[in-house]
Amino acid sequence: MTQKTESLSNTAQLHGEKEIEKVHISHVVTMHNQAQHWDRNDHAAFLQQLIDLIPLGIVVHLNGSIVMANPAALSIMGAKGEEDWFGRQVLDFVHEDSRAQAIERIQRLLSDSTEEEFTIAPFVEETFLTVDGEPFDAEVAGIRMAPTEEGTPILVLFRDITEQKQQRRALEESESRFRRLVSVLPEGIIIHKNKEIVFVNQAFVDMMRVSGPEELIGRSMGDFLLSEEEPFIEKRIQRLLTTWEALPLSRNHIRRPNGEVFLVEVQAFPFMEQGEKAILLVVRDVTEMEQMRAELAKNEAKFRLLSELLPALVYMVDEDGQLQYLNRYIFDALGYTFEDLRTKDFSTIVNHEDLEHARNIFDAMAIGESARYELRVFDKAGDQRWMAVWTTKTIMDDRVVGLGVAMDMTWRKEMEQALKEHAHHLVTALEEERRRIASELHDEVGQQLIGMKFVMERALHHAREPQVRRAIQDALHQLSDLTEQVRELSLSFRPAMLDSLGLLHTLLWHFNRYSERTGIHVRFYQSGLEDADIPQPLAITAYRVIQESLTNVARHAQVDEVFVEVRVADQRLIISVVDKGVGFDPKKALQNYESSGLKGMKERVSLLAGELSIYSKPWQGTTILAIIPLQPSTQAV
Repeated sequence: MTQKTESLSNTAQLHGEKEIEKVHISHVVTMHNQAQHWDRNDHAAFLQQLIDLIPLGIVVHLNGSIVMANPAALSIMGAKGEEDWFGRQVLDFVHEDSRAQAIERIQRLLSDSTEEEFTIAPFVEETFLTVDGEPFDAEVAGIRMAPTEEGTPILVLFRDITEQKQQRRALEESESRFRRLVSVLPEGIIIHKNKEIVFVNQAFVDMMRVSGPEELIGRSMGDFLLSEEEPFIEKRIQRLLTTWEALPLSRNHIRRPNGEVFLVEVQAFPFMEQGEKAILLVVRDVTEMEQMRAELAKNEAKFRLLSELLPALVYMVDEDGQLQYLNRYIFDALGYTFEDLRTKDFSTIVNHEDLEHARNIFDAMAIGESARYELRVFDKAGDQRWMAVWTTKTIMDDRVVGLGVAMDMTWRKEMEQALKEHAHHLVTALEEERRRIASELHDEVGQQLIGMKFVMERALHHAREPQVRRAIQDALHQLSDLTEQVRELSLSFRPAMLDSLGLLHTLLWHFNRYSERTGIHVRFYQSGLEDADIPQPLAITAYRVIQESLTNVARHAQVDEVFVEVRVADQRLIISVVDKGVGFDPKKALQNYESSGLKGMKERVSLLAGELSIYSKPWQGTTILAIIPLQPSTQAV
């Protein structure tokens, strides 16, 4: 009833606003006629001020082209300035669904043969388009103005009614839903006033097993209540009428006219019936539900039997973290019994950080949501075990509980550690092989090349024939190039100064060499490297990350400078390589087999318990960020 009243009120308000806008149009026309007696300049200035002040959008178009618009029109249409409007076709801003109607109204205005100076097309609803092409609902009226030499201008008044239409539709939908709800709800609906039933829906008629509402309407509610429950229900009625607030759900018994008694759940709401206080009851027959509850208890016994047989830990905890159920697997997995853990604080057997993480996850979950996480727990002997946990937040017996399954995954963690150690050995072997190759290239191959150079220089000294001398000179040039290539290859494999001079001096040397070879200037910033004790595996990884990043910049970035920063802070080594080049899609690059360098960097950093992030977008530059903890016990390289 209230919703219908609001709907009528909104409709009346809307019609009232339309009448006001018609008065606006009338004032514009009247003032225009009065202004004919003024000075021409005063007339134009007055009209311009009036048009600028009117909250309606006002547009004038001539031969279909927009020649004027007031500030309100520009605002409604999302125009930044007059250049977004003037000269454009007015129909460009009319949605195709309304275009035929708009054309017909314009033609009717232009073809009107009356003697009046102004012809008005009254307000109608159409769909307009903003400057950006976004549709919105509008009320629009048109006025044919006095003809000019160029043609007959038409003044258009409009306003955005999108929000009003949405409210109107929402109200209509709400009323419609309410009517449908009352008619199709499986719950019984009762309205009683002064304890006398004044309305029931068909569901309650069926529930009471009577032929029609007339057998119930007009009777007292007390006719259908059990005498022992009447005092409780009387208190609820008085409470509702006093507080005028909905009452919580309750369970009562109702007696049918044929004498049968059944159990119902009842919720009571305050209600106004013809200006008087009444009570609306929503009634649900839960007799079958109680039977189902009994069956559920049997099923729960079956569940407990099944959970005891599962080779996994099955548990239930309440919202406060108190253990409510635990199967026997806990004894096999951790050596505890259910009674041991009921009296034990979880913080004594679960890693503190993991416990806080699990609690935060559970608190953030909605009812019905599930989550997976991992916990480090200590068995009864004090040994650490890893558990994979799957938990669901639900409601049982009107309480929020967590149901979950946990499986021992210690073997998997041990396997992961073994794989990591294996990867460490592989990378170590690779680095040692690079060191050996670099040494052989420098010491053996390099020395042999130098010896060959001396031999050929002596041959050149004794040669007399010009052709022989030229051939030896060409060979010397090629030998020099080969010697330089071997030297560069040796340095690329493993710069010896990394072992003798440390990370900082090796980076400075590498940057100079990089700039000479590529023409790309390296802007280097460092903090704490001089005094930091960088473990050799970490220094090698840092060098490789920077080396690979700079190589990618030279190959792909198309820049003439790159920014490198290395900082030691909070027991971490922080490395960033930034360029402002063409960028790329990191996800696609990592999926491409050619991006082995990026994958190699990630793997090296991961082996040191660090994290490497790649931030890049096409034409927005690239940032490589590596954060590695400074741990003296680091073993990977």
